[in-house]
Amino acid sequence: MKITIITKECKTKDKNATTKANLCFRLRDKDVDLKVRSDIEVMLGYWDNDALSYRRTKKVPSDEQKKVKVLVQAIIAALSEQYNSTTADVAWMKNVIEECINPTLKSTETLTTVVSRMEQYIAEHHMSPKSALVYKPTIKKLQRYEAYKREIEGEEGFTLYCETIRPEDYLDFREYVINEYIHYNDYPEFYEQFNLGMHPPKQMSSTQIIGIMHHLRIVGHWCIKMGFTTNRSCDAFTIPAAVQGTPFYLTIEERDKVYNANLHNKPELEVYRDLFIFQSMVGCRVGDMFSFTKDNIVGEILQYLPHKTMRKRSQTVSVPLTTKAMEILKRYDGKQEKLLPTKQVYQYNEGIRAVLRECGINRMVTILDTVTGKEVQKPICDVATSHMARRNFIGNLYKKVKDPELVSSMTGHVNGSRAFARYREIDEETKVNLVNLIN
Repeated sequence: MKITIITKECKTKDKNATTKANLCFRLRDKDVDLKVRSDIEVMLGYWDNDALSYRRTKKVPSDEQKKVKVLVQAIIAALSEQYNSTTADVAWMKNVIEECINPTLKSTETLTTVVSRMEQYIAEHHMSPKSALVYKPTIKKLQRYEAYKREIEGEEGFTLYCETIRPEDYLDFREYVINEYIHYNDYPEFYEQFNLGMHPPKQMSSTQIIGIMHHLRIVGHWCIKMGFTTNRSCDAFTIPAAVQGTPFYLTIEERDKVYNANLHNKPELEVYRDLFIFQSMVGCRVGDMFSFTKDNIVGEILQYLPHKTMRKRSQTVSVPLTTKAMEILKRYDGKQEKLLPTKQVYQYNEGIRAVLRECGINRMVTILDTVTGKEVQKPICDVATSHMARRNFIGNLYKKVKDPELVSSMTGHVNGSRAFARYREIDEETKVNLVNLIN
């Protein structure tokens, strides 16, 4: 089955008017060939029938460009989903297209809000408490968005329902998320009702915005899977991949400088140093490290099941412990219930930065400002986090042995992980060694 679109010029008596055309959908299969002219009008001179969207132009408002694009995607998705070769006819096709353009208004008594379904998803879906907390800010933003539409934009009774939400609603919500920090300053009295207090909306990074839109799509797919709705508008908008910078990490020499640092006069920093070095020696995620007990040590090997990938790949990770890692474990043997002292992640991150500053590890690194999208230079001690310890392990191992499968077997990455691919940086040292092969 194949769906294509052709344009049919609209008739007009005004010779000076911009030429417009209706989008006509054609569905073809082995014994089926259906054509339906929709009410969607486009400016013919700027329409790209191959891309099924407008070409780059300022002649057509950006909101209109986005609206038409997502509407076309929604119609194609709906036709593909509902197509049945034995019953498909022009009447059915017209009905599907019309329903996408003008969703049938149903009694709100029979509808379920997006917010309530997201809350239900958190309550019923198997996830860690930490993962559940990630969805809470998205729910809060949805509630503020609906109130904003009702009270500021005057759309009385505005509510997002799973059964009737449209692709353009997703785009409108995204625009709200992007601009909420501006709205907060423009309408302070409106936002007083939400008791935001010391946590007012701030300008969000592209990664944060992408995460919020992923939450909506995940819940949308879950609703379809559970049979709560047949509305597939969650598939009709695109979510770009997050833009990330090149991973930075400590060299082995820098790591050892931290390990050997004399911090006896600052015992609190000694603990953060030991946690950081141990994590750098085994490459685990911080959440896994703080869950380790003596049972995870078998001989001189650390064995554990990574919590993040447990549902995708329930495979035990085994990491031989180095002399330095074993020495750190001996320092804390029997002093606490867990294998190592546990800390709040934000405290641990602050502790790592303090340790690096104390050790004089302050070389400049290039990071990506996820708000502006520009590269900036900052001291490594100011941007270090627990995840850099994981990068220390992966990056330095990969420099020594160019075998991604061997390295990923000790990090808990799933096969084909995009996150792991970022660590396979071709640095200057590798380039020199490569060129020397033909010297």
